[in-house]
Amino acid sequence: MTASAQQQPNYPPLSVFVITLNEAEHLDEVLSSVAGADEIVVVDSGSTDATLEIAKRHGARIVHNDWPGYSKQKAFAITQCSHNWILNLDGDEVMPEGGLQMIRERIAQGDINGIWIHHDDIFMGHSLKKARHHKYRRVYRRDKSKMDTSVIVHEHIEVEEPTAYLPIYLKHYGYDTAHGYMDKLNKYSLLKAKQRLEQGRPCSLPRLLLIFPLMFLKFYLGRQMIWSGWRGFIKANIDAFHFFLTEAKLYEMAYRAKREQNPKK
Repeated sequence: MTASAQQQPNYPPLSVFVITLNEAEHLDEVLSSVAGADEIVVVDSGSTDATLEIAKRHGARIVHNDWPGYSKQKAFAITQCSHNWILNLDGDEVMPEGGLQMIRERIAQGDINGIWIHHDDIFMGHSLKKARHHKYRRVYRRDKSKMDTSVIVHEHIEVEEPTAYLPIYLKHYGYDTAHGYMDKLNKYSLLKAKQRLEQGRPCSLPRLLLIFPLMFLKFYLGRQMIWSGWRGFIKANIDAFHFFLTEAKLYEMAYRAKREQNPKK
């Protein structure tokens, strides 16, 4: 137990876990932001950069697990945590100053099973702070929650009510560059298309036609990216294109399957 935890004996012990694969670029800042947690667990799937050295420097317990997919890797990481209260960060998410203390004080009240917090996406080197930020359940009691391992992308955890919200905004570097963001969404769209197909939800031609403009309006106006200038305009287009790509890949799968069944057509 850290000295910080010894000075605050009324706070329930808190485990932090991070899943990693070559996250050296931001991991030092990520782990520094949760210094004072009772435990830091890094579940790594084969990093070849300085990720493991950085994790060791911060006193993290490192566990190797070959990559089984996003949701299954996080479900595995939960089993590696020693404490019932868990904070999950990705290797490019930084807790703001004072955020860990806010979480400790809230869970010490003993009346909730989880906490919702926000992402603050860094895009082109700066925050999109004027946009509406999505909420995530990143703090939860292990005995009152369950990771949905049936999904292969956009994983989420189910937490029994009651839950609470804290005005904590994780600095998220994962979408910083247009090029890197497009690369990620290209991969996510394929995973999402495969997931949709497994769920019996094939391509819809009306969705293929309408999804891009509708999602652009959702992000640009509904999520208020309009207030972030041209950066917001660009990111709203990229976000909308992600949904279009998913439909396009579902259409391609259906088209190829049809051609294989009827090669003369």
